[in-house]
Amino acid sequence: MTFVVLADTGVRLLQPFLYKFLVDTLTTGLVDKNFTSDAVQSLFWTVGIWFVLVLSENYFRAQSHYLVWQMGSVSSQWMHLDGYRKLLQLDYLKHTKKHSSEYAKIVDQADVGVWEMTNWWIGRFFPSALGFVGMLCIALSVSWQMTLVSLSVVPIGLGIVIFMINKYDDEQHRVNKLWNKKHEHLSDQITNIITYKLNQDEERFMAVQKGYSDRATDGQTNLNKKWRLVELLNPDAVARFMVMALGVFLVKEGSITLGTLFMFMGLLNEILMPLHMLGDILPQYSRRAREIEKGIALLNEKDLVFDAKKTEKLKDVKGELEFKDVSFVYNNEDAKGFKIQNLSFKIRAGEHTAFVGHSGAGKSTVVALFTRLVDPSKGEVLLDGVDIRKYKQAEYRAILGTVLQEHSLYNETIAENIAYGKHDATRAEIEEAAQKAHAHEFIDKLPKGYDTLIGEKGVRLSGGQKQRLAIARAILKNPSIVILDEPTSALDSITEAKVQKGLNSLMEGRTTVTIAHRLSTVKNADRIFVIRDGEMVAEGSHFELLKSCPEYAEMVELQTGGFLADENDV
Repeated sequence: MTFVVLADTGVRLLQPFLYKFLVDTLTTGLVDKNFTSDAVQSLFWTVGIWFVLVLSENYFRAQSHYLVWQMGSVSSQWMHLDGYRKLLQLDYLKHTKKHSSEYAKIVDQADVGVWEMTNWWIGRFFPSALGFVGMLCIALSVSWQMTLVSLSVVPIGLGIVIFMINKYDDEQHRVNKLWNKKHEHLSDQITNIITYKLNQDEERFMAVQKGYSDRATDGQTNLNKKWRLVELLNPDAVARFMVMALGVFLVKEGSITLGTLFMFMGLLNEILMPLHMLGDILPQYSRRAREIEKGIALLNEKDLVFDAKKTEKLKDVKGELEFKDVSFVYNNEDAKGFKIQNLSFKIRAGEHTAFVGHSGAGKSTVVALFTRLVDPSKGEVLLDGVDIRKYKQAEYRAILGTVLQEHSLYNETIAENIAYGKHDATRAEIEEAAQKAHAHEFIDKLPKGYDTLIGEKGVRLSGGQKQRLAIARAILKNPSIVILDEPTSALDSITEAKVQKGLNSLMEGRTTVTIAHRLSTVKNADRIFVIRDGEMVAEGSHFELLKSCPEYAEMVELQTGGFLADENDV
């Protein structure tokens, strides 16, 4: 890259000398009204050399643009992939604090910003700056008077650009926020398209989006109007006028030739080019620099959940789980002071346990702690007597099979969605897992079977079908521990019974933790823990709790017969 830029600059530096020779030779011939054969031959050679230089300049410039594009592409890809990796590794709690599109937008904008910065500074400004130094040396050797005159406007031009940047940088930041609001609203509507379709009010939604768009566009337009002053106040014209006036005087006095004047006017373009580029680049630089800063800040964010420097190897898993004096507090505004305080209990290997309680009692927080989406503020979560923080997150989560209320499905084939539990699984293993999850029957009836695309978030499948795919994925993983978080809460009783068969296959012989409001899901658990406001208030079997825990008995009583498999058992 350096060689190409130097070669391109060298070719440009030679051309003014050719212009000087051509003009001086032609002027002499016209004044004398006679062109000697040597002069004609020199003119032809000069034109030929100029032609070769122009072709060389085109070649080196094309090479330069290609290499800059390649460097920009590699740099932006680095930012994109590292940013994407960071998003995947970023703490669960941090994802809950920002809009779903905001982190992705930070990565995308930093990606574009790195590419444009590479193009601006390496592709455009660096060659111009190098040409400026070369042309300046030549200009000084030609006429130090005209050189000083041309340079006199540079500080003024730089001062105007820097002043404008300092003055309007905060306003550009405010306009950037308006653009973000516009994109967030659009993302919200597309993500929640079903809600929009069911409550269709196109004009209202369009009016809201138009409002966001108008505010962002008007803000940027007003700012761009102010940036026009950079071009309007550019002292380039003044420099050209002063150099031309001085040059005419020097030619008239015989200090320089007419060819030298033309040569210097050509040099003047190169000398003033960096100033033009700064006026063009720096207004956009302010915006892109902020975007890159956000990307770098994202990469430098420290995780709250991380692997220890020295970890233990996870092996011979029995599946005994324990909370030992565990406390946890959500450090955000939405938590409203919720916390788990000194929670202790033990789940035996192979035992099926369930956690029940009213909404906000802390059940999902228990799951988040078991799965290491969050770590305790105090105390320990133990697996077979060892703090789970001593294991690598990837190794620990490899032994967990999870089925959640929200379906984590992708716009890929059914086979690919199931294989998220085991990426190297064979088709036979995938189908076996689907059969155990009682999903094979409906999959087999689909037009392309296991090769059927299911749409974004599995939109082409019913709720029960989605859950059975999630169960098949967990079965394929062959976990030691099963975590079920409201796995049947959105299903009717008939579909729930089908899904429950798949869950039974998944839970068989494995330590199982179930979170549910629907007591039909948990009534057959070996032990049930009742949680209220982050504290354990009771534990026991379904029938034991009916007698000993009024809160549990009340929850059972409030549920209709349709939610319980057998009301007579209550």
